[in-house]
Amino acid sequence: MTYSFLKKLSPLVLGVVVCTGAPAFADGLGSTFSFLVVDTDAEGKEALVERASVKPGEVIHYVLSHENTTQDDMQGLIIAAPVPEGVTLTSGGQSSSVPSVFEVQAELDPELEGLEWSTLPAMRKVVSSDGTLREEALPEDEISAVRWTLSEALVAGETAQNTYRVRVN
Repeated sequence: MTYSFLKKLSPLVLGVVVCTGAPAFADGLGSTFSFLVVDTDAEGKEALVERASVKPGEVIHYVLSHENTTQDDMQGLIIAAPVPEGVTLTSGGQSSSVPSVFEVQAELDPELEGLEWSTLPAMRKVVSSDGTLREEALPEDEISAVRWTLSEALVAGETAQNTYRVRVN
């Protein structure tokens, strides 16, 4: 089975930026979102290639770039992106060009309504057959979104680049 990027993944992948500072920051932030397929040769060497479709088991490398086009540094930026249906986040495939805290979003506590954020390794609470709560590692296929909370300001004129990888189910 082959998946077309244009039909299955592109409508679902949108980078989101939240500013805990002044709302005017959104106007001065240029953003791009791109993706490439990770092609691995027989020796295990990786290359990032453009392709119109992917197959189950292949890895997609997402890149979110955000440029501060203002004259001022931007504090408190949070960059978030979805993990679309049909793919699973691959742990260890994330990076950021700016010091940041990486988190994943999933159902972590059945006693709380909605989804919660956690750093890695993420743990979730599950209800045992006897009704008690126990903790277990969060399965990667339960992750619905990722985010980076920038620890430092995005300097005027600079670009933050964040990446993550997903495997096609």
